[in-house]
Amino acid sequence: MKRVWGGVLGALVLLAVAVVTLLWSRGPAGVNVTSEPGIRAESGSDSAPDKPTATTNRSVFPNSFAKRASELTDDEKRQLAAKFASQFRPAIEKWSHAYEGRIPFRLEDVTFDQFHSRLGDHQYTFMIGDTTLTLTDSSGEARVFYLMTRQGAIALNSQPKLGTVPDLSVPVSRQDVIQMVKADTGVEFNPSEVSIKPTGAACGLMGGAFVEVGKNTGNGTYRSFSGLNISLVFGPDGKLVNYLK
Repeated sequence: MKRVWGGVLGALVLLAVAVVTLLWSRGPAGVNVTSEPGIRAESGSDSAPDKPTATTNRSVFPNSFAKRASELTDDEKRQLAAKFASQFRPAIEKWSHAYEGRIPFRLEDVTFDQFHSRLGDHQYTFMIGDTTLTLTDSSGEARVFYLMTRQGAIALNSQPKLGTVPDLSVPVSRQDVIQMVKADTGVEFNPSEVSIKPTGAACGLMGGAFVEVGKNTGNGTYRSFSGLNISLVFGPDGKLVNYLK
């Protein structure tokens, strides 16, 4: 079961790193409204997950599926600016308060100017410095869907240094996670529904933590995807490196 958990977590990390790599490889794309027309697995074991493999920066999406900020029309920009003020900004504020002290950027630094691209019809990505933040808009309700820091992506996709003792400490406790996720989702999970594993056992991110939160399925061997299940990675300073909901 250790191999099953590690394999799926590795796949999630690879997906996250691939998306971030795609965004950075395409360069920044800020918005100016006046400008011209841009199976989670769980074994119950605290053993180390398998090491993810290297990724490439080739996009798996057709060009029409993603739309950069510079490709939006003036009308689309105005509509998106209104949506940012009425839906995205409040969602980011609520989420930031839930993970207060754990966010790798300041809330005031998140502005509409950081809009980078739209993926499909419901996912909107902002680049805040070297951090990728994606929100999803479903049925008129916006929420934070994904976060990845650039340095975190590099560390997660690197191997531990040879000849050194890995740092297997973790910067968060189950109770810390339960409180944060409750503020985020409104659900108080049981300690048995929170898995914490040291990142230092699997990759170059020393002193961090892989965290999986969610209810197990009937057979108890893995967590199914739902609107409540959350995957998080914390760096050694206790701040979020990766978030996926």
